[in-house]
Amino acid sequence: MESTGPTSPLPTEFFPAPAPLSPETEHPRKHRVIVVAYDHSLYGDAVIAKSIKLGMLRPSDDIRILHIVNQSDYTTMFNPMISAGGTSCSSRDDVMESTLSQVADAFMYEVIQALRKIGFEKVRSEVLRGDPKESATDYCRIAKPKYLITGSRGLGAIKRTVMGSVSNYLTKHCPCPVLVVKVDPSEIEERKEMNEKKNAKFADVLGM
Repeated sequence: MESTGPTSPLPTEFFPAPAPLSPETEHPRKHRVIVVAYDHSLYGDAVIAKSIKLGMLRPSDDIRILHIVNQSDYTTMFNPMISAGGTSCSSRDDVMESTLSQVADAFMYEVIQALRKIGFEKVRSEVLRGDPKESATDYCRIAKPKYLITGSRGLGAIKRTVMGSVSNYLTKHCPCPVLVVKVDPSEIEERKEMNEKKNAKFADVLGM
């Protein structure tokens, strides 16, 4: 999925640069397919950042950013951006789901562009609607990834995709290995400045 992003892109340093690759990993015989469960939250960004630092995501990988959402979740998911723009409660209630869907598309576009800036060329998003457990499992069954990366908990509106019974379900039922990334408070703190920049960028998409 591709869409048009905001006029001001996320900064190049939004994600850390990957470690230099060895000749074997730089020119693999076959690109690894890696699926990342993502929920647009500060925690979700920290999971991607840590996965890059640990070498779980390589520039040579075929990366699928998997976002599973119910239609009713869009308003809750983007409330921080709406609130940041000073929009009243009545105005929030009037925001159309189609507009919020466009913002979600813009989010995914900019996350992908941020990864491409630091060398991840084979990356794309997959936005699915439905039950997070079943949707992620079904997607991995079709995509046949090397593994699925998910967080141990989530702080965003779609936290069901990366916490509690869902991550436990995925480790038991997903047809591929599941790597559960735990992010500590200091790593969350490191992302707060970037998260503020991200919120400011996407307030523009809502016309604020």
